[in-house]
Amino acid sequence: MKQPDDLQRLVSFLHTENINISTQQIKLLETFLSELKLFATKHRIVSTNDVDHIVSRHFLSSFYFVKQISKTLTINDNILDLGSGAGFPGIILSIVFPNKIVMVDSIRKKTLFLSRIVKKLNLNCEIINERIETFSKREKRLFKIITARALASMSDLVDLASPFLLTGELHTIKGMDFKKEFSGRENEINLTYHTIDKNWISYTQYLDNKIYISFSAKKQA
Repeated sequence: MKQPDDLQRLVSFLHTENINISTQQIKLLETFLSELKLFATKHRIVSTNDVDHIVSRHFLSSFYFVKQISKTLTINDNILDLGSGAGFPGIILSIVFPNKIVMVDSIRKKTLFLSRIVKKLNLNCEIINERIETFSKREKRLFKIITARALASMSDLVDLASPFLLTGELHTIKGMDFKKEFSGRENEINLTYHTIDKNWISYTQYLDNKIYISFSAKKQA
């Protein structure tokens, strides 16, 4: 039987995974979801096929980033979200963590939506409407954590993330065949990956056959 795309069901599931969402955070998630559905209909900032599955697809996968990032994130670490789109995982990360989130996307209608959400929810975010390649040429900050979701091939992700990495790492979710996207560049990064935990796949098949990946730049000898 098809499960409802229900936020409270997600919150209950997250509790079983030791991700405890406060009453205030639930209110922020509800507002984000409401605004997202409104703007998705008018401005197509998410796929029309996804409007009825925002919680089970986009919220859920964003919270998998939360689960993994929380293992190493400290209070002083800024987070860079590349290709933020409608706010996944950047807005979810900002609702959960107090850390500053820098979100970059080249599509103006999406960054206008993100700016609206950040103001409405009073989140600690910086929204950049610019191509990542352009942003990297002028941005001097380095980031401990970089996230990217449905952005580019692994080879391109290495290029996009490298200017912002020194001792940090990039996190992403890919399909099982992600190694084909490297084009022989595995020796440039330190790579770790694992299949998505079974409990999360049981919640929704959207994460089936997905790999969670993190990589950091290899230090020069």
